[in-house]
Amino acid sequence: MIVDLNLKGNLVIVVGGGDEGYKKVNSLLTQDCKILLISDKVNTQLSNCIKQKKIDFEKTKLKDADFLSKYKPFLVMATTNDRQLNRKIIQKAKKMKCYVYASDDPEVSDFAHPSVINIEDTVQIAISTGGKSPAMARKLRLQTEKIFKKIIKKEDIYQIKLQQIARDKAKKTIPTQIERKKFLYSVLNDKTIKQLLKDNNLKKAQQRAMLILRKWK
Repeated sequence: MIVDLNLKGNLVIVVGGGDEGYKKVNSLLTQDCKILLISDKVNTQLSNCIKQKKIDFEKTKLKDADFLSKYKPFLVMATTNDRQLNRKIIQKAKKMKCYVYASDDPEVSDFAHPSVINIEDTVQIAISTGGKSPAMARKLRLQTEKIFKKIIKKEDIYQIKLQQIARDKAKKTIPTQIERKKFLYSVLNDKTIKQLLKDNNLKKAQQRAMLILRKWK
């Protein structure tokens, strides 16, 4: 079963500044969470993330997992090249009631980390082998990525963004979930909105959606 954790506004700690650490940080950048990287050194990609202020960084020489005590993370991801240290980090995080992930051992993790196709930071398609073979998950992602990027068009991305706007507005004016759902489907199926999105005119499509909402009331 693949689940999408709601990390919005929560602290996620990634321990380890190598390639695995970068992969995990990169997968978190679209999740609207606070990312703290802890390591004694970082690779070039992570250094760029730090310089661009996409993530926070604490330079620490890691010997054990005691450093976690001063934080209140929602999720901890151990990605160092020291297996024993990763185990200590995971054990400590579990005692703190955090979700945990170890890149070198899915058996001690609370979940398997899928290989993700990311389309314009809006659509994420996960390919998972349930931790059986991360290498095959990555291979399958590379095989299917171009196909999905052809299937999911620009107007689909715009429609997702419009649906988010429309849903947020509807929550304030339409009292029941059933009626909000009907409204959102009316926006989704509106021919004028579809054409506006094909024409890359999200602003006018939003105006049209708000007009439908006013009439709905």
